[in-house]
Amino acid sequence: MGLAVGVLVGLTGVGGAAIMTPFLILVLNRRPSVAVGTDLVYASVTKILGAVLHWKQGMVDWRIARAVARGSLPAGLAGALAVHGLGRLSPASDRYLKDAIGFTLLAVTVSLALRGRWRYGRPAQWSSAHRREVAAGCFGALVGGVIGFTSIGSGALVLPFLIWAYDAPAARLVGTDILHAALLLSVTGAVFSGFGSVEWNIVPWLLAGSLPGVAVGSRLAPRLPEMALRVILIAVLLVSAWKLIQ
Repeated sequence: MGLAVGVLVGLTGVGGAAIMTPFLILVLNRRPSVAVGTDLVYASVTKILGAVLHWKQGMVDWRIARAVARGSLPAGLAGALAVHGLGRLSPASDRYLKDAIGFTLLAVTVSLALRGRWRYGRPAQWSSAHRREVAAGCFGALVGGVIGFTSIGSGALVLPFLIWAYDAPAARLVGTDILHAALLLSVTGAVFSGFGSVEWNIVPWLLAGSLPGVAVGSRLAPRLPEMALRVILIAVLLVSAWKLIQ
């Protein structure tokens, strides 16, 4: 499964947590909280490696990453803590968490379907850089809370906002998004690890498949039709969301 997810990420640029977390729940029958924690730790390793590579190529804007992280890191911590607080307060916490993951998958599906349209409607210019930084922090807080609670959305939800809000080369925004994701996933993953909600024996096997899978997918991407890949991924996400919510 790690190989399959890696290939999909290499082909489409999104879909890691959106596929891995439902797989851990629906196929491996893990508790939703353990699935979220395991995915956060697994994904943080891949994002850290990606962030280092992009940073070495000068494809990271630390100013943008900081602006988003000001909101996302505190909210991500709150989301991660909320998962464990919910588990203590309600016997139906697994049901609530599965529903949250399912609805987040639907949001990711919409984002993926609208991919390529995010530059439309962009503000011609911000009246001040401060307003854009505030907007980035507020959006970061919204998405950070979702990621901390469900592990899903670090690429599929943040990158469209960066493309809409910042007039910068796409490669630089992708590198910045990966750096931000590495920070957020590492922090939230550490919280789940501290509460014992990470299945560590699975993580190395997922990485063993996904890391070469990303390389394979990246090489295949120019040779395969993007629209067909996007339709397949959307279909997989919709089925996963339906199975989680029903």
